[in-house]
Amino acid sequence: MGDSKFFTNDLTNTLFDKFSGILAEMRGLHSFHAVAGYFRSSGYYAIREKLQGLGKIQILVGINIDDIFHRYNKSMMFLPGDKVYRQARERFQNDFVEDIRDAGYYRQIEEGVALLADDLRTGKVEMKIHATKDLHAKFYLFLPEKHTPHSDGWVIMGSSNFSESGLGLTQPPRYELNVAMKDFDDVAFCKAEFEKLWKEGLPVTPDDIERFEAKTHLGQAPTPYEIYMKLLIDYFGDQIEDDFSLDVPEGFMDLKYQRDAVGQGYQMLKRYNGYFLADVVGLGKTVIATMTARRFVEENSLHSSRILVVHPPKLLDNWRSTFETFGILKYADFVSCGNLEKLFGEKTDYLPLEEYDLIVVDEAHRFRSDMSNMYDNLQRVCKTDRIRIGRVGGVHKLVMLVSATPLNISPRDLYNLLLLFQDKRSGSIEGVPNLQNYFAPRIGLYTKLMSPTNKVIDIEAIKTIYEQIRRDVIDKVTVRRTRENILNYAEYRDDLKKQGVVFPKIEKPRGLVYYLPEKLKVLFNASMDVLTERLKYARYKAIESLTPAFAARYANAPQISAALAGIYRVHMVKRLESSFEAFRRSLHNLRRNTQGMVDMWEADKIVIAPDLKVKELQDKGFELDDIIDKGIEKFGGSKEDFVYRRDAFYPWFIDDLKSDIALLDALLDEWERVTEDPKLDKFVEEIETRMLAPGENPTGKLVIFSESKDTVHYLERALKERLGRSDILSATSDSRKKLFETILANFKPRPKGCKPKDDFNILISTDVLAEGVDLHRANVIVHYDSPWNPTRLMQRNGRVNRIGSVADTIYNYLFYPSAEGDAEIRLYRNILAKLQGFHSAYGGDSQIFSREEVLCSFELFNPNIGDDVDKMLQYLDEVRRFRKAHPADFERVRNLPVKSRTGRCASRTGGPKKDTALVYVRSAYKQEFYKVEPNDAPPAKPAGMDRPGFTVQKERFTVAPLGFLEAAALFRAAPDEKPLPLPERHYQSVSAAQRRFDKDVTDMLDDAVPSSSEQDKTTKTAERFLKWIWRSGQHPATKEHCEILGHYVEAGTFTKLSRELNRLERRYRRSEIGFEEVEKAIRAFVIRYHKSEKRSGAGSDPRSCVVLAEYFE
Repeated sequence: MGDSKFFTNDLTNTLFDKFSGILAEMRGLHSFHAVAGYFRSSGYYAIREKLQGLGKIQILVGINIDDIFHRYNKSMMFLPGDKVYRQARERFQNDFVEDIRDAGYYRQIEEGVALLADDLRTGKVEMKIHATKDLHAKFYLFLPEKHTPHSDGWVIMGSSNFSESGLGLTQPPRYELNVAMKDFDDVAFCKAEFEKLWKEGLPVTPDDIERFEAKTHLGQAPTPYEIYMKLLIDYFGDQIEDDFSLDVPEGFMDLKYQRDAVGQGYQMLKRYNGYFLADVVGLGKTVIATMTARRFVEENSLHSSRILVVHPPKLLDNWRSTFETFGILKYADFVSCGNLEKLFGEKTDYLPLEEYDLIVVDEAHRFRSDMSNMYDNLQRVCKTDRIRIGRVGGVHKLVMLVSATPLNISPRDLYNLLLLFQDKRSGSIEGVPNLQNYFAPRIGLYTKLMSPTNKVIDIEAIKTIYEQIRRDVIDKVTVRRTRENILNYAEYRDDLKKQGVVFPKIEKPRGLVYYLPEKLKVLFNASMDVLTERLKYARYKAIESLTPAFAARYANAPQISAALAGIYRVHMVKRLESSFEAFRRSLHNLRRNTQGMVDMWEADKIVIAPDLKVKELQDKGFELDDIIDKGIEKFGGSKEDFVYRRDAFYPWFIDDLKSDIALLDALLDEWERVTEDPKLDKFVEEIETRMLAPGENPTGKLVIFSESKDTVHYLERALKERLGRSDILSATSDSRKKLFETILANFKPRPKGCKPKDDFNILISTDVLAEGVDLHRANVIVHYDSPWNPTRLMQRNGRVNRIGSVADTIYNYLFYPSAEGDAEIRLYRNILAKLQGFHSAYGGDSQIFSREEVLCSFELFNPNIGDDVDKMLQYLDEVRRFRKAHPADFERVRNLPVKSRTGRCASRTGGPKKDTALVYVRSAYKQEFYKVEPNDAPPAKPAGMDRPGFTVQKERFTVAPLGFLEAAALFRAAPDEKPLPLPERHYQSVSAAQRRFDKDVTDMLDDAVPSSSEQDKTTKTAERFLKWIWRSGQHPATKEHCEILGHYVEAGTFTKLSRELNRLERRYRRSEIGFEEVEKAIRAFVIRYHKSEKRSGAGSDPRSCVVLAEYFE
């Protein structure tokens, strides 16, 4: 028995070993008495055999009835004795049922319950529950028939309950601390206490155990058909009582390719908490997204589902009307992407963030940059946990990102969008648990390949990067079809033909080139020289020009100034490429802005406050002192925080400003004398000869896009004059809202509320009409200049290339950059490289910009998913019919306890073979269906291990996961099929499935969070700062706040949080704020990013539970 009195349940020192030793060696042992807060049949079964031959076995179980008394005492009510007993017996029953439910799926567990009932019935064991006080004591007595100072006797007391874990039999063993004593006085005292407590106890009878058993799977004998129905009831839940369908309302075409996209997208949504709906422009993404949202509402709950649609301002009416038509408007709120701040704060018309379940983000590519407040606001919306968990479980919101162009400039675009529903270092995408580690080297390589210092862009290397990303990430979280994908699939092609839908043919891009006469070429080249070599852009280098004492206020001052100046340099070159008129106006603007800085210099009051928009206020005529007052009002503090004297700058700052003004004056003088416009001449020629020719343009409609508002207005005036037409309309951000209905009436095939009109046939617009507007009465589109972001070209083309286009062919004209301008900013190669990357990542069905583009085609969609949706609806219909025909049986089957099981006859016609088990397992993290078969194959030896004498232990079972549809087909049974007895070996098969499930969950959780060595510098700095605050904190809640934020920083949940913490640290190190302000800021971050409300629904308990099982004999 050993010498130690203490037992901690380590491998060589368990309570079970002590029990075994006493029971085997104690002289005159007659009785065993146990008092425990919890009793588990597994614990009794473990020692039952060793208790054989004893004269008396008594077990007293404490029942926690604090809440019973509290409920009555709160009302000052007397709690009668019979009420106590009834409540206590009910509580013991619940504990008993919970014990059976949570125990492992083992024969010993179930035999333990049966043997306990037999022993109670035969009187071998007596059992009582103690209900008159909250009994927490745990002690075990081993006594002779008559206990005296001269006889043996033991008492063991401590923390162990009467259960497998309390005895130290579970692995790994739970730490307990118990002490064994045999001193007569100690044993006698405990004996007296036991006898007193025993008299107060309430007997547990064999009938009680049988009644308790009936509440568990041990008291049930369901038929195979009932198990099958239970599977369907469990899977579909309350959806059975809803009238779920994917019926398309009147006025919308029921297109199979759209319906199938709902099925696949919805599966991705539930699996990854988000996905990209990225069909090429014009295939009806708004309708698909709305149908997906409707499916979510109907599956999750008609009573507690809330949707938030984030949309471009101009598309509100379109989303509202589509949601209304599909019957889900009452479940939705709508917010413009530029007004997300309206969701925050106490005074808001919106629900608390945690009330929303599904977030739909239209034109999601607008959120590709993680540096904006708009992105941070959306990420907070998407990552605030749900508070009401419906049938679609999990606390995380579901996020649907709708965009035909989720990739715009670089792989970072996709990475940032993924972080709206995934965490940087704790993701759920198979094979890529750490998105940061995956994307960082690829973003770095892409940036290096696209560097302006490279004379040649390696397009093949860029393609390779995107092909890897597509294979590893995009494929798993994206639904995207091109028209080619759809037409290549026979069922879709036949469906489109049946409904009269024809996709127009898309002609290859038609490049337009214009040539400058010699005099203009000289001026053009001289202007390029000034713009790229001689201008300092000093107006945008004020921060860089500050002396060190003042520049220290701005992190990375030289880099910021260089970036601003570089951006404006490219802007000026692109304006020259857009139109001479736009360039002239830009020269005037730069001249005026530079003069504004000189004026501030001469007033000895130089304002540096980017958020104040000083240039705009100067343009509006605000006096300098008024601008300063506005700054003080906006930022607080004093004007010294953002107003500088001349002596704060290096002397060369004013010299550079005056030099820029002289250069700009000279350029303006030259360009004001220019009257020629070869680009416009070429455009007019093309309009008159090709673009409006009836054979190419049957409707006579023409859509023209330009990046520049000045170019748009210039073209409207020039074309009216040169063509002699009055049916020309222009649209910019200033006029879009006023002209929107007119635009739709003249360019949309079926405008709502009116007949198509022909008052205007030529539309000239900035990119304000590049998204969400149907202009497909036109089939000819012109890009008068080339945008730096080439996916703008796709968005523009999508205005005319849509379902229901009037013409059968789409023509795409583009003005390429001039040779002179392209030599400076390499616009052509940049656009080509970015588009080639997009094609490699997402595929495409037409060249967009150049005939050099190589189109790629691959499956980012599984067309067979539609069959799965149809089959799933058939199963749902079957269980609905069962409920309607047999409501009482439906309720009985619905209430079958977990672990319900049955035996079945093995099929001879391709069904499950002999000794096959089907098992349904779930936990808070996931659910899974398995087919378990005996492993008859010989064990395979690892490579290099085939030497003589080397053996490999054979796996006893093959455990294969099943999808729901596979599982349902195997569980399916006829109503009259009889159950068979279950053989003993079925326990091993079911346990094998549960072990596989537990391992998968453990692996998933272990892979979630990386080591600190995998984190970026920004994260490490933020974590160090939080740890320092945690150690130094003065406020009582500071430590808790640091731990909350530390979790988010480690996982990479909120992109901006680490940067904000680092900015806070810099301010503290520079003594701009004290530690008290640091603590206040930490509290503010917690309020901003953390929601601590109690969550309902799915919890975080990792334990698995066998729900259903079948075994085939």
